[in-house]
Amino acid sequence: MAAHSSFAVKRWLPLAALIGIYLSAIAPARGAQCDMRLSFQQADGNARGGRTEVWADANASSLLFVEGLNVNTDGTRRSYSVDDFWGERHALNNLCNAMSDGCAGLSSAQLRARRIATQQAAAAGWPADQLRATRISPSIIPFRNGKPCPPVDGFLVSATALHAPAVNDVCDIANYVDALVTPALVIPKRPSAFAGRAKVGDLAVAMVPGSTRPVFAVIGDSGPSGQLGEASIALNGRLLGREAPPQNYLEVRGKRPFVGRGWTVPKAVVLIFPGSGDRAAPFMTPERIDPAAMRRFEAWGGVERLSACVADYER
Repeated sequence: MAAHSSFAVKRWLPLAALIGIYLSAIAPARGAQCDMRLSFQQADGNARGGRTEVWADANASSLLFVEGLNVNTDGTRRSYSVDDFWGERHALNNLCNAMSDGCAGLSSAQLRARRIATQQAAAAGWPADQLRATRISPSIIPFRNGKPCPPVDGFLVSATALHAPAVNDVCDIANYVDALVTPALVIPKRPSAFAGRAKVGDLAVAMVPGSTRPVFAVIGDSGPSGQLGEASIALNGRLLGREAPPQNYLEVRGKRPFVGRGWTVPKAVVLIFPGSGDRAAPFMTPERIDPAAMRRFEAWGGVERLSACVADYER
């Protein structure tokens, strides 16, 4: 799996460069207008002041916001590991992030106890009482017959809201959006101002303000109703110009020995096209996402209009 993921990531830069060149060629004449206005305020625990403005065009066929993008690892084969609980070696996430309480407020001793309890529960085959004590969330780690899905290559299966239609086996990781391969966004679930305006499966575009290189994406997951600004490793990697996948959660977070190399994008402009999803055959891979989202983006106005919107938004 590691070799496949590395290959997928190494294609990002050439693809992004080609898209940038093409869009520059077809961009509208200079002086493009944004023609979008404030539509609603989204509660956002990741934003200064706790809210983020979301703009829309006149017929609500596009939504726009500017926000930093934290990292979502769900759907990839390397996301969570019972053995590498903290993501210090090869897991891309901390297993606490797959628990209903997120291990919030726990002391060092309590965190250690949670790790030990989880590892003991896994070793015992996930007895019901021990599994409850771990607080592993079945909305993140899918369950079958009341237990987490069997590990794949030593990692727990993690789910995404966007998945193949008519899923017969929730434990088949191929049903989910691979965070290492597919540029994907996370939107707030209900109840939120965002819910109902955009849906999982809709197409999107993200770009670093000041850049002329858009990254085409899909809304691949839903998260807490009071948070906005989260994207897959693949999306953030393209925006940051990374050529290889992260080694572990320490690198994702920019912790030692990877200080200064975290995968969070400090600021990105995100454009979403509500109603653009394909419900029968969802957009789940870059090969389908890129041409479909590019066509939408061109028709909308491309890089120059997006740049005009950033200037208006930040005015």
